This record gives sequence, structure tokens and C-alpha cells, in this order.
Amino acid sequence: MGRGGHCPQLSLYGRVRHRLPLLLASLVVGSSIVSSEILHRVEVVGSCLDGSKYSVYVSRGDEDTRFHFYHEGGSWCFSQEQCAERASDTTANSLGSSLGWPASRNMTDNFARDPEINPLMHNWTFVYLPYCDGGSFAGDALGTWENRSLHYRGLRNRDATIAALRHNFNFDAATDVVVGGGSAGGIACYLHIDYYAEQARGARTVGMCDSGFFEDGDNDRDGKGDYDANMKALYGFMNATAGIHSVECTSALGYKCMFAVHLFPYIRHDFFGLNSAYDATMGNGECGAGSGITLDWNNSATVNACGNHVRAQFHQLLNGTNNAVFLDSCKHHCGEWNAITIEGLVCSEAVNAWYYGGVKSLPKGDGVMDAGRPYPCPDGTPGCCPAKFP
Repeated sequence: MGRGGHCPQLSLYGRVRHRLPLLLASLVVGSSIVSSEILHRVEVVGSCLDGSKYSVYVSRGDEDTRFHFYHEGGSWCFSQEQCAERASDTTANSLGSSLGWPASRNMTDNFARDPEINPLMHNWTFVYLPYCDGGSFAGDALGTWENRSLHYRGLRNRDATIAALRHNFNFDAATDVVVGGGSAGGIACYLHIDYYAEQARGARTVGMCDSGFFEDGDNDRDGKGDYDANMKALYGFMNATAGIHSVECTSALGYKCMFAVHLFPYIRHDFFGLNSAYDATMGNGECGAGSGITLDWNNSATVNACGNHVRAQFHQLLNGTNNAVFLDSCKHHCGEWNAITIEGLVCSEAVNAWYYGGVKSLPKGDGVMDAGRPYPCPDGTPGCCPAKFP
């Protein structure tokens, strides 16, 4: 996966598998099979960790009052020192500086213009928010490390994005908004659904959040030690409370709002989660604070106990709501767009059905589409990782 849990746009296999009969008939992987879209860089009034100007990437759709926002992921920087390391990277894929970012990005899957790959949003306006603040687009503060200024401006970057869209991309006329993101961008999706809804008053706003459900507690996520303590530190020095829309949550729970399991009851707009019961970035250690479960990836019994704990949380938190989750049994983190089938549907089909018909339109009339397979789950089994090409 690279980049500490970063979610890339998905693999060729994940994009092609859903249309395998067409692939076998043509034996060609071309534009008719793999649909991508070029998004162009738009500089806005914001800043990355190093102070360089923030930019987003946009492609205007034929239905230009309908918007899909996607927040890039890439773990977090849990200390000023770690953030300074990010700020010093000026490459094209930097998570702390925009200086090396390209003029355009070629995106796939949930950015595809092909309705077979992306039935809900193929003709919408796409807005890709690169990740360069280190705090899931939530902070609003300045810091320093060894005399270097650091800019924690996730909130201001979102504000600047909206201002640019109002000015140039008809956002004031928005009728539909789907907020997305993966990994650290996945929790950003959950954190900021209500923010985007407030910016697009009168529009229907929902979330489609990929791999943003993380267990709190003392676990070694991304190899950086106590994840819970690390997130608490980030919440403090980045002033993340300023960028979390739910004052009710931050007043009651503080930094725990950075974990979806605590945030869910405070989210006011509907969302559809894409997640694995066995998220590959979950670190060894406590599988949720107070759960009594210690995850050890070398011990399948503990992995199954943790996965069942995740399932139980989704069933409890989504019960009685119009929220849903596509909960697979593949050990992965993000991605696998249309590569996994649950209850006869791939994720894009499930999201499309839910968007227009709510949880009642899903195969079992239930918001939790759970593959329910034990770990390890053989590749190619429905609900598990896709079978690989020979």
C-alpha cells in the first residue's frame, strides 16, 4: 500500500474484474474496459504543512450541479517532528508540500466516466482533495519544529476549496453532493460530511467513506506505537477541534471524535461505508479500547475475534438508521472497487441502490452488508479478496 496506509486509486484487476465477460470476449484492456478521467489542478487559498499553496484537482461533469468530493489518505503525522518530515518532501506524491504536485491527475474507479464502473457519479463534477495537512483535514493551527514553521490548515483548505468551486464550478447551484475519501481521508469523510452539507444548503449530501473505521485503544497502527495516544496528541497540537463540525461530539468526547466508532452517533447526514472486517492497517494490540481483545495478526483466533467485534459495532451503530456499510472479509485497506461481491452486488451497485432507495433497497433490506467470512478467507470466495490472475 505504501505511504503509511495511503489509498491509491484502485488496481487494474479491481477495475476489470466486474466486467470479466467483456474482457474475455475482447482480450483487450483498453478504454472500453478501464475508464479513467483526467482531473486538472486548481490552486486555492490554502496551505500545506510547509506553507506552499494548496491545490485541488477538478473535472467538470455533464451534470454540473452534482459533486463528488474525495479526500486523499496517507496516515497522519503524530508529532511536530513527523510533520516536519512530511513538509520536507517536495515530490509529486508529497503529503506535506504542493511544490512538486503535477498539473493533472489521471483517476479511476469512483472517478470513472463509465456508468458500468461508476453508475451513480459517472457524469458528476469530481473534486479530488490531496492530503498535505497530516490531520485528516481537521486542523487549524501553526506549529514549529527546529525553527521551521508548520501549517496545520485542513479546515482552511476545505474552506478555500469551497470558495473556488463557488466562483468557477457552479457549486452554489449544487443539488447532490457525495463526500468520499480513503484511509485518513476515510475518517475525514466521516468527520466532514456535515460540513459539506452546510456549505451546500439545499443539496442532498451523503458520505461514501472508504476504510475510515479505525479502532481506538493501544494498538501499533502504522508502526507508530499507541494509536489512541498518538491521535490524542495530534488533536491537541493541530487544534483539530476547530475543524470537526460536530461541537456536540467535541464537547462530549474531545479527541475520541477522531474515531468513527465514537463519531457515528453525531453525524447528521446519511453515509455508506466501505470497509473490511480485517483492515490490513490495524496494528497488533488492543482491538478497541476496553474490548478485552488483543489482536495478533499471527494468531487467526484473535483476528477473528477482532473482526467479529468490528461487525458487532457496525450492527449496533447502524441499527435503525439509513446508514449502510459494505463490510467485506478481505484483508486489505481501501480499494478493491467492484472487485468484491457481497449479497450479489459489487460496491458501486450497492451504493447506487442505497442512494436512490435507502437501506430498504439493499438485498436484505438491512444497512449492514456483511460478507461474514472467517479469517483467513480464500481468495476468490464471495466477500473475500478477489482471485488473482495467474
